[in-house]
Amino acid sequence: MSKLSKRFSAFDLSATAAREITDALVIFSMSIISYVAITDWGGLSILHRVLGTRPEKPSFLYFCGIALVVFSIRRIMDQRYERIRRVAAEHHALVLSMRDPLTQLPNRRQFEIEVSTALKRPNSRMTILLLGLGQFKKLHDVYGHLGCDVALLQVAARLQDRIDSGNVFARISDDEFALSLAHADPDIASKIACSLVENVKESVQIGIEQLSIGANVGIAQAGRGQVSVDELLRCAHVALSRARKTQIEYCFFDPKMDAHVRERSLLEKDFRAAIGGHDIKPYYQPIVDLKSRRIVGFESLARWRHPLSGFISPVTFIPLAEELGLMDLLSGQLFRDACLDAATWPDDVSLSFNFSPSQLSDRSFADAVLAVLSNTGLPACRLEVEITESALVTDLDATRHAIQTLRNSGVRIVIDDFGTGYSSLYHLYELRFDKLKIDQHFIQDLGIGAQSDVFMRAIIGLSGGLDLCVAAEGVETQGQAMAAFGHGAHQAQGFLFGRAVSASAVLQLLSASEPARLVA
Repeated sequence: MSKLSKRFSAFDLSATAAREITDALVIFSMSIISYVAITDWGGLSILHRVLGTRPEKPSFLYFCGIALVVFSIRRIMDQRYERIRRVAAEHHALVLSMRDPLTQLPNRRQFEIEVSTALKRPNSRMTILLLGLGQFKKLHDVYGHLGCDVALLQVAARLQDRIDSGNVFARISDDEFALSLAHADPDIASKIACSLVENVKESVQIGIEQLSIGANVGIAQAGRGQVSVDELLRCAHVALSRARKTQIEYCFFDPKMDAHVRERSLLEKDFRAAIGGHDIKPYYQPIVDLKSRRIVGFESLARWRHPLSGFISPVTFIPLAEELGLMDLLSGQLFRDACLDAATWPDDVSLSFNFSPSQLSDRSFADAVLAVLSNTGLPACRLEVEITESALVTDLDATRHAIQTLRNSGVRIVIDDFGTGYSSLYHLYELRFDKLKIDQHFIQDLGIGAQSDVFMRAIIGLSGGLDLCVAAEGVETQGQAMAAFGHGAHQAQGFLFGRAVSASAVLQLLSASEPARLVA
């Protein structure tokens, strides 16, 4: 029995006993008084004098007095039994409310009560270890609730056997366990964290299969501004998230992490507001023909001008959009705006737009693209849909369907960042691309690195055999541009030819005279 339940039982017994015993004593006292009043105080003698009789045996009233005494005694006994039964039921309910129903470990409620009590002691040095199981969602998807329960029972029993009885070890959520350590310095906390992780790594058996479950630990220590259990758990969770993200076994909480989490939360809030307010706009980077040095198209790139922080890099907010499930909404807004802008450009200037692999997995993707082209008035032949190599392995069948539908409508298909993903010769042959863009990592050493030149010649030779247009990305110097052209590349884009500019700047550039469309 825990200290809390013992205190509860003692309090309940004293409080309820005082009330019920008082009630029983009142009934008993009234019965005694009634009996005495009827017998010893002359109640019966007065009655007999009036009637002129002398009782030879106890009267009916005499037996009523005795019955009242017996009833009061029985009532006291019944109340005592009822009190014991109710206290036991309340204690059982309290125990259940403090225990995890699966593992029978203390739950979050009892953990918080026990640790809060410990924190109130003078000179308390409390350390919280929060252990999170790895790949728990995948385990649930494969084996369901029953399989997860089997694994959790094995892990919980294994960990509990290795934890000192003086510490509080609890299951506080589906895949998280918390351990409180009193007077533990960082070195001891680190050793215990490593021991917990190693124990979890031991395989568990689900049915006939042996599986290994990984774990990470976040550690938070009292005395650094955290005074409540909830705050300690929150800080430990922040450290656990960092440990999972960096793929390390354990991580101590640092106030800098908290600042990062709060900044991320504010960024998420501002990002949602930016999408709702249509504040993320397409900017356009020139694509030039290497032979004539004329602008032949623009690639649409997302740009977010934050009211306080200025321009925020797509490297920051594009992964955020994917994490929040807002990528489709953002991409749809940007694509429609880009098509509206491109519809005002000259007929020989194309628009390149990059879609995410998740969008290509949608069977209705191609129809949605064609619907936007129809609504904005941009001819399909002026659109280049850029697909990264990772999209080819995400869902090849869906990607093939999208490519075929778009190509049949006149849209040109471009494989982007070639050389950094998973594409194969089969993909190049089977999917029938129109253009191949060589990633900038292979362009940086053109003309000065033999390996880059060999790679460039091989790719361009292969592309020529497949009748593909080749574009070089990330061209920053004249030497790179000349080397790419010398190897046979047809187009290029990069800082040498211009950075991404707003729609109004594109119109100014393209509305100038013909020589102004030549890029030096």
